[in-house]
Amino acid sequence: MNDFAGIASAFRDESIDLLERMESSLVDIREGNIDDESINSIFRAAHTIKGTAGMYHLDYIVSFTHVAENLLDDVRNEKIELTSEIIELLFECKDYMEELVLFAFDNQNGELPPKEMNEVAEELIKRLSTYLTAEAVSDIQKVDNSESSNNSMNEWKITIAYHLEMYEQGFDPYNFIRFLSTRGEILFNKTDLSKIPSLKNIDPTKCYLHSEIIYKTTMNKDEILDVFEFIEEDSTIKIESLEVPSIEEETSNENVIKKLTQSKKDSKLINSSNTIRVDAEKIDTLINLIGELVIANANVVQKATERADTDLLESLSIASRMLEDIRESAMQIRMVEIGDTFNKFKRIVQDIAKKVDKEVELSINGGDTELDKTVVEKISDPLVHIVRNAVDHGLETASERSVKGKNPTGLLKLNAYHDAGTIVISIEDDGKGLNEEVILKKALEKGLIEEGVNLSQNEIFNLILLPGFSTASAVTDLSGRGVGMDVVKRNIESLRGNIEIQSKKDEGTKFIIRLPLTLAIIDGFLTRTGNTYYAIPLEMVVECIELSDRYKEETTNNKFINLRGELLPLLNLRDFFGEAPKRVERENIVVTQYAGQKFGIIVDELMGELQTAIKPLGKIFNGLKGLSGVSILGSGSVSLILDIPMLINHIQALHRVEHGGSG
Repeated sequence: MNDFAGIASAFRDESIDLLERMESSLVDIREGNIDDESINSIFRAAHTIKGTAGMYHLDYIVSFTHVAENLLDDVRNEKIELTSEIIELLFECKDYMEELVLFAFDNQNGELPPKEMNEVAEELIKRLSTYLTAEAVSDIQKVDNSESSNNSMNEWKITIAYHLEMYEQGFDPYNFIRFLSTRGEILFNKTDLSKIPSLKNIDPTKCYLHSEIIYKTTMNKDEILDVFEFIEEDSTIKIESLEVPSIEEETSNENVIKKLTQSKKDSKLINSSNTIRVDAEKIDTLINLIGELVIANANVVQKATERADTDLLESLSIASRMLEDIRESAMQIRMVEIGDTFNKFKRIVQDIAKKVDKEVELSINGGDTELDKTVVEKISDPLVHIVRNAVDHGLETASERSVKGKNPTGLLKLNAYHDAGTIVISIEDDGKGLNEEVILKKALEKGLIEEGVNLSQNEIFNLILLPGFSTASAVTDLSGRGVGMDVVKRNIESLRGNIEIQSKKDEGTKFIIRLPLTLAIIDGFLTRTGNTYYAIPLEMVVECIELSDRYKEETTNNKFINLRGELLPLLNLRDFFGEAPKRVERENIVVTQYAGQKFGIIVDELMGELQTAIKPLGKIFNGLKGLSGVSILGSGSVSLILDIPMLINHIQALHRVEHGGSG
């Protein structure tokens, strides 16, 4: 187990990835898409997890997974029929395997699962065994007996000719030998270097090594062979006992294929790949360093500009372009498709629909839309809550839908797309919609609003995002406890995003979430008002115009101007942030746009574009509205980053108050 501690994170991450693929295949099968590849995918996931767990002596994972693997082997060899009951049981096994993997990660000092977990395993194994063939049951008993009775030490001669592509597949011969030493004693180890070509012809990505090992252990031949399970298909491995007359076993491709009872495609558990797994913290560190480099570069550029050093500025322009390329490349490392997150909802929707006796079709679009991995991870829980509510509360039962003339099967749509430098995620159902009267009544009962207040439809819908608000008539284990949507809103806002609700009675409800593509570095447009610098996300800037005398006259009695026939709301930064009054020769309007809404920001001075790292505001500034972070300029000055979504909401609220709640 000490050896396991060193690779615990890798084991957890790889196993969770495999279990997610397993769940995805089970979902496809549950939907009726049964084919050999789906079944084999489930088998490979279980088989790989069992093999890896065995390498690190996680016997409680091996023993449970071995039983599930035997059932899957019988299914793929058509010895038993894959029924709906077996599918649901395999879902439970997948969930329990995930619990075991996470337990192993959290308990790296050799702790065994508690009694409660063992009882779950016993119950699942009992149910699995009812479907197994007599041959599979015998295989399990044989493994159990061999594990309990094999305590004698034996000596073995192991000869290994590693396959050339080992390094490309992420394997190191030393790791296998090191693991053998944890399960026995290596008496002799010789590495044959004769197959290594000359320096002129050598390929450093290839493995030319052969090993000869004399090994003393309580393991039997099959258990030793299992250590090399991931490379045995393409390597040549010979194992002979030194305790009895020599019996040699060569594991050729044909023998391995026969042993695994499946084609080479199925037995090749790890494919050659050009991808590598990197700890997210290392990428975060890289991004932060690049952010600091951006700031340092801006400082050098400013000093060169102040000195009017044209030669230095020309050299810096080249370095700046290269730095921008590095930044873009680094940011791409953190970008992942949201499709994997969306696909997880297939099972969630199926499980909830089955529990509440509803028919639901899930439609997914835009799964290839990319955004920052950090954003994906943090948005997952809010999406789960919205999806749960949509199925549990939003969609009607089949009979209710039929009475309304609807398709008995409810439709739930997940969609993602890019819009003006942001990502938009929408969750839409064609259910009953939100009832404004019920929401208002509940808000009054809970004291969230005062009697007689005049609210717009959008403001009424937003009431469901307040803490403790719920219209559910009964508490269930799915939703309706009066908590959740306020957390959804808070989590989204913590990502510098916002949430919008659209709904129409008996037609459905749509939640629209807008998020920044990344949280680390920003392309901004720098302005100054008074003595303070303010940066606006560049993708939200439409144009800049002078606040002319004509526009000043138009704003005398209101906060709008007529911009080429379009009514444009204005926000004066000096007034909003309480900057000291100051007479300036020229004021400017930065026209911004977000979520289809435009408004103008009045500033003193336009400073131009900048690229900078985003720094979070300290806790002391948590209550300060209108800002999403800060950045450091090349001069060393601090620039505040404007929260455009929040400012748009502020302007709209002011407009409704001034016009008696209309709009």
